[in-house]
Amino acid sequence: MSEKLFALPLIVAALAGCQSTNQGDATSAFHLDETKHVSQEVYVKQFESAVAFNTQAKLLEESLGQYCRTNDYSIDAVKVQWHQTMLAWMALQGQERGPAEALQESWNIQFWPDKKNTTGLKMSQLTRQDKTWTQAEIAQQSVTVQGLGALEWMLYDEKSPLLSEKSKGCMSAVAISQNLSVKSTNIADAWQVNPWVALDESRWESEYVALLTNQLDYSMKKLSRPLANIGKPRPYFAESWRSETSLSQLKANTQAMQSLYLAEGKGLDNILRERGLNDLADRVKSQFEQTLATWPDESSLFSMLQSKEGYRNVLAQYNKLERLKYLIHEEVAIELGIVIGFNATDGD
Repeated sequence: MSEKLFALPLIVAALAGCQSTNQGDATSAFHLDETKHVSQEVYVKQFESAVAFNTQAKLLEESLGQYCRTNDYSIDAVKVQWHQTMLAWMALQGQERGPAEALQESWNIQFWPDKKNTTGLKMSQLTRQDKTWTQAEIAQQSVTVQGLGALEWMLYDEKSPLLSEKSKGCMSAVAISQNLSVKSTNIADAWQVNPWVALDESRWESEYVALLTNQLDYSMKKLSRPLANIGKPRPYFAESWRSETSLSQLKANTQAMQSLYLAEGKGLDNILRERGLNDLADRVKSQFEQTLATWPDESSLFSMLQSKEGYRNVLAQYNKLERLKYLIHEEVAIELGIVIGFNATDGD
């Protein structure tokens, strides 16, 4: 697995040229809502993330379709595109603020946490059926077989027919990729309107902080669940343990949150500085930078949890995110007079 992960950036770079043209075409299909609202720069980030995810999902549909139609297209190329799509999803994952239509579709994009290997069980049942599935039929099935986790199972699990009996595996894999493409289009469509234009400045700041803290809480869960009790990790609780890409995805989460915090110089960092809270702004900014600068080179959380040293390194990274949460959830929120309420990651 380490050799495959080492080769991943090289393959991605090789594919980047042919993807850039497609991304430009995809962007033209959606239109940014031009407003003068205080939320505009954050909204632009969200819009761009939604369009980028849609672009990658469509490329994944195309890649898997090409693999299933021909004999000269490598499954490794499909795996690379799956990973690119997953990384694009990280910018939106765990957010509970935004257009209702986008949030509703997000449940169909990824099923996690998967405490009882429900994805494996449902995918085994689905692929055992002797039929060619359609996108509409997949959309009516359990969320566990609709999105990114289902395709990860198809591409990496030893029980996947896509790896042992290509024609049989393609009977369901193509429809799942088409469904993901449709759902990602719905999300990008929903983000063509700024959902925050009716909020005054105070309510917007509360919404903005909640947007960040919800995503940060979700990201931390992706470490706390597999870390479990000290000395007794649960590596199979890790996100994307089959492909062993959990840590690279969590890094993408953190980079996306940093981008939202800065928002091209007009984000939360700027709000704090305009109120004379430069020291607090510096500490939050520095915590983002330190967390990313010290990120483990290993992409697999599953692998790191197999050793005491790896466990300690993962725990150290979790503590950095916890520090970031304290700064935003406590110090920033208090200084701005914001009360952080319940969110869906609490009590899981």
